[in-house]
Amino acid sequence: MKKIALLSGLVAALFAFETATAVKKDINIKKEYVANIYSPSQVMVATRVMGYIKKINVEEGDVVKKGEELFVVDPSDIYSMLNQARGALLQAQSGVLMAEMAYADAKKDYERFKNLYEHGAVSKRDFEKMTLNMNIRKKQVDMAKGMLKQAKAGLAMARNQLKYAKVKSPIDGVVTMKMKKVAEMALPGYPVLVLSDIHNLKAKSFVKEEDIDKFKIGMPVIIKVPAIKKEFKAKVSTIIPSADPATHSYIVKYTFETTKGLLPGMYAKAEVTIAKKEAVLVPFSALTSRSGIVGVFVVNGDIARFVPVTQIGQVKDKIAVKGLNGGEKVILYPPANLSDGQKL
Repeated sequence: MKKIALLSGLVAALFAFETATAVKKDINIKKEYVANIYSPSQVMVATRVMGYIKKINVEEGDVVKKGEELFVVDPSDIYSMLNQARGALLQAQSGVLMAEMAYADAKKDYERFKNLYEHGAVSKRDFEKMTLNMNIRKKQVDMAKGMLKQAKAGLAMARNQLKYAKVKSPIDGVVTMKMKKVAEMALPGYPVLVLSDIHNLKAKSFVKEEDIDKFKIGMPVIIKVPAIKKEFKAKVSTIIPSADPATHSYIVKYTFETTKGLLPGMYAKAEVTIAKKEAVLVPFSALTSRSGIVGVFVVNGDIARFVPVTQIGQVKDKIAVKGLNGGEKVILYPPANLSDGQKL
């Protein structure tokens, strides 16, 4: 008899159910909203010269550094402009030289006629002609120097145009849009690339109208980014008070504490605490279903009772539910053949 009793005890121990105690406590009710990372600082990169695009060194999604060459405009037309400017400079320099030589001759004639006039050897009229001729030659020198200055400015502009043929990045950023292709015409003021500043990133979500009252400026948010498997602390910085009439959604923007590792366009989820509630926590392994109804099995003496529950949230590895009072012993990993009222 003792052996039979011992064997029965071992069998009972073998088939004993593992249990856990349901705990009642106040929990934070959290909700996740789809979000995306974006840069509020975008730069439209355009050329300052007109010409066909000879080369584009970047693609959409590429990260670029300030000063990095982005694309090159064919400089053939600019070289022609540069050669014309050099020719104009040589012509202006020659004009100055000739004007100065003519002025020097006119000044000598003036000095000679002045001396003759003072001694009565020439008439006043002839002396005035020499004076006028010298003044005209002086004006011509001034005009020639003005043209030389203009020619130098033209050459400097042509050289700058050549420099502008190579377009470089004005910021550290990421290429978010490529609007032209190689061999297409680039025009001043029309962007070829769009860059986003990677040092100034934010996130934003579209929030349904029934949830918008749960958001407050400054409230903490956790931004989860699956692509890099990281979470970032953030705060609600902006709530756009005008809804999209088609979706009845509001835009909510978040500001990060740090953005290391983030890039514009990344998919994210914004986890927001929307309320506090009293709930009962049970291990996830206690949940089961019978006839499509979710519930847990509670130990009631030596009987297993199926109690329907409603899930209202998750706290780490525990599920917050309604339907229990707290303090109950719930069966973990209940087998599929366990039924309500079954003796344990």
